[in-house]
Parts: sequence; C-alpha cells; structure tokens
Amino acid sequence: MDLSKKVAFVTGAARGIGKEIALVLASYGADIVAADLLKEELLQTVDAIAALDRNGIAVTLDVSQNSQVENAFNKAMDTFGRLDILVNAAGVQPSVKFEDMPEDVWDKNMDVNAKGTYLCCKAAVNRMKNNGNGKIINISSQASKIGEIGNGSYGCSKAAVNLLTQVLALEAAPYNINVNAICPGLIDTKMLQNNFVQIGKRDGLDPKQVRENLENSVPLKRLGSPKEVGDLVAFLASDKSDYITGISITIAGGTTLF
Repeated sequence: MDLSKKVAFVTGAARGIGKEIALVLASYGADIVAADLLKEELLQTVDAIAALDRNGIAVTLDVSQNSQVENAFNKAMDTFGRLDILVNAAGVQPSVKFEDMPEDVWDKNMDVNAKGTYLCCKAAVNRMKNNGNGKIINISSQASKIGEIGNGSYGCSKAAVNLLTQVLALEAAPYNINVNAICPGLIDTKMLQNNFVQIGKRDGLDPKQVRENLENSVPLKRLGSPKEVGDLVAFLASDKSDYITGISITIAGGTTLF
C-alpha cells in the first residue's frame, strides 16, 4: 500500500492505538499531523515519525472543543497544504456500571468519543472537498455492537460513531470521500491495562486474572495488537479500498462476528 504524497491527520496519536496508527501510516509513506492532549508523549510520536523519514507535526488538541479543532486543521493546511486522510482515534473509556455512573462520566464519553469525532469529521470534509477525494476512518469499538457490563456510556458513544459514519458516508460520497469505522475488541494498550485495574476493583479480582479471563473470552484466545488495527487503517486509507464506504469493521478475534 502506497500512501506517499498523502497527508494524514491522526487524533489520539500520543499513545496506544492512535500512536501505532500514525506510525503505520508513516511507514507506508504518509506525512502525519499527530494530535493529542498529551504534549510530551505526542512529541515522542513525532520523533518516531521522523525516524521513518516522514514529516510530522504535533498539534495539542482537545477534540471536544470546536475552536481547537478548527485551529488544528488550519495548522495542518498551513503546514502541508492539503489533507487526504483523517483518523479519529482519540477516546476515553471509563468502566462504570449505570447504577454507579456519575453524570460527568456519561458527558465525558459523549464529548470526546462522539462529539470529538463529529467535529473532526466536519473539519476534514470541509477541507477534503477541494481534493476531490479523501479517506476518513473513525475508531469505534466492539462495545458499539454488543452490550458489555460497565461499558454503557462508552458503548453508546461508540454506537453514535457508527451511525455518524454511515450518514457521513452518504453525504460525503458526492465529493468522493470514503468514510468507514473500525471496531476494535480487546487491543493490548495502556488504556486496556488501566481497565483491567478498574474491572478488578469493581469485581474483586486481581488485574492479571481479569486479563486472563478476557483473553479466554476471545475465540482466538489472545489480545489484539495496535499494529493489527494500524494495518487495517492503512488499507482503508489507501486506494485499495476505494469502493468501500459506510461500514463498521470489527477487529476482535472473533468476539463479535458482525
């Protein structure tokens, strides 16, 4: 897959899935706008992009704030002059049962996961129109397709991402912009490891036991890797996926078979 001469804007690029996506896209030749709130780790991502002999810039961004989103996309255009790919990987995932869920936890999930995706998609489409093409990949979750204890607000926010993806795919089609979502399952990231601790506290289990139980729940009996998600993103960002739009692809080792 050749992404040379392409410019990709990746949110949540400081760590985890977002960082790996940025590096995978760079490895296929794309220049990267790496966006996140975590400044120091974001600079490490940009250094890693440079080590791949690609151009990268760091943009500090709270995706739930429209003014910051617009400023970030303006910086991307000022630096590279074009935008070809958007990956919405910024996200939060507190694990709280509905009966114990504070209102601000619900709001945080919706603000970052759903509203942040909407704001970045809107900013990207308005700039991709001039290209006559573009690729948008929204990182959703298997929790958007199947109920999970403790993931109510998170799952609802990601279900919103899936429907937004379908609607935007239809609305952006006249501009030859493809819009798809990826729904990862259990991917071995720091966020997931933090969830092992949260779930352990909730259920009275050691985090190692939580991990083992979750691995055993996956038909392939392992966690996924961030690079496996990154490679799928690269495919959807390439010209090999030009006739694919409006779908939500699950990558979860068989946990959710649709």
